[in-house]
Amino acid sequence: MVEIDLKQHQKSGVRPKELPGHLGHRGRLREKFAAAGAEALQDYELLELLLTYSIPHRDTKPYAKKLMAAFQSLRRIIEADLSSLQSLGGLPLQSALQLKAMGDLFRLAHREDFKRGRVVSSPDHVTAFLREQIGSKPREIFTALFLDHRNHLLAFEHLQEGTVDHTAVYPREILKRALELGATGLILSHNHPAGSLEASEGDKQLTRQILSAARAMGITIHDHLIVTTEGHYSFRQAGLL
Repeated sequence: MVEIDLKQHQKSGVRPKELPGHLGHRGRLREKFAAAGAEALQDYELLELLLTYSIPHRDTKPYAKKLMAAFQSLRRIIEADLSSLQSLGGLPLQSALQLKAMGDLFRLAHREDFKRGRVVSSPDHVTAFLREQIGSKPREIFTALFLDHRNHLLAFEHLQEGTVDHTAVYPREILKRALELGATGLILSHNHPAGSLEASEGDKQLTRQILSAARAMGITIHDHLIVTTEGHYSFRQAGLL
């Protein structure tokens, strides 16, 4: 099927209501978006519009509605993995890839704010960044921001990836990497895929081990953050550092 151009039909005297239902509707969505941007559309309508580029010959509203019902928000949709987008959202592979790429692009764009040389001074900015980077990941990921003595960022690295509820982390490997980079300060973080914002005994024990070893090497642990899509837990704010 060749997609119908709404404006061409208007010029030829065919009114929009005479077009096949979903083609006329997507034409109106495009015109509304072009005229007033995303704020003029409901969340599911924005999804409809985006999906027309990977599903050109079918009505995309059912897909958009199913995605919103399954994930409840646009943020959770673009943070979802391919398997979830296909199984829960009912998307064909090309559309799941489209939305996954959008989410990855969003995270990479924000990572540009945390490039080498940046002064890391705002705890709120750091927390928001980490939530975007790993908060929605389906497996636990342990990361570190490596800083110099003036809090300039040397590197942001994923150090270990584990299962849905456990990551094997070795303090000596973290501190070895800190020495390689010449770092004098660290901000540690990991996510809790299940959504809990409480530190487990394992989390506390690991933090104590890293803190003890870091002090002996003259390295400061500025914080250890547990992040999810909904919030964060700070070991420093909890008085555990």
